[in-house]
Amino acid sequence: MNKIKRFLDATLGRVLRHFFFVCLRSYFGLFYNISISNKHLLQDMPGGLILATHVTRLDGPLVASLLYPTRRVLPAVHYNEYYHPAQFLVLAPSGCIPLSSPKDWPAEKRAERKEWAQDKLNDTIQNGKIVLLFPGGQAKRQPREIIQPHFGGAYETLRANPGCPVAILRIQGLSKYDKSLRDLFWSFLGIFKGRRHVNISIERLEDGLDTSVPLEDFNADLEERFNAPPHWPAA
Repeated sequence: MNKIKRFLDATLGRVLRHFFFVCLRSYFGLFYNISISNKHLLQDMPGGLILATHVTRLDGPLVASLLYPTRRVLPAVHYNEYYHPAQFLVLAPSGCIPLSSPKDWPAEKRAERKEWAQDKLNDTIQNGKIVLLFPGGQAKRQPREIIQPHFGGAYETLRANPGCPVAILRIQGLSKYDKSLRDLFWSFLGIFKGRRHVNISIERLEDGLDTSVPLEDFNADLEERFNAPPHWPAA
């Protein structure tokens, strides 16, 4: 079964990913003027984890499609989003990993699903691929990025993969809490305010993150990193 999945991913999946890449890039280009800082840092990253701020429900497809020419990134998405009829045909060929589970499932079934999802994340990283994870769990509803003390996705993944390369990705300009800067490109299509400027910055954490501390302290440290300005290494 795994061999069949790998074959389909390398053949039909590859064609569909290229098709969706063109469609998504074209769509986002209509409404956003997007720049990406330091995406070259991913080219020699031997698998690993990208921890990203969460601004809108489009974050996963947005980041994956923009980074696709540089490196294939597999977003981890919520179960309900992954299996939504309007999104499944895009998310499944893209290699997205469904996390969480419906709240009306029995506790035992939810626990089994959580264990399956964690194993999937671990296998993906150990196979040299890059996973895009949103530790906040949901699009932020306030100016600061907030990570609840009990959210353990990033913590458990890094503990299960010692030495895993880590990068922080910040999305700025897309949130309703960010200052809206726009150009006049495509305004003749009726988008009178023009495309909104969005910046995506990537920062490799050469020393990783400390998973020897309690979960609450780990999340507090990561939250501060998300809300701090990007730090660029000396040239």
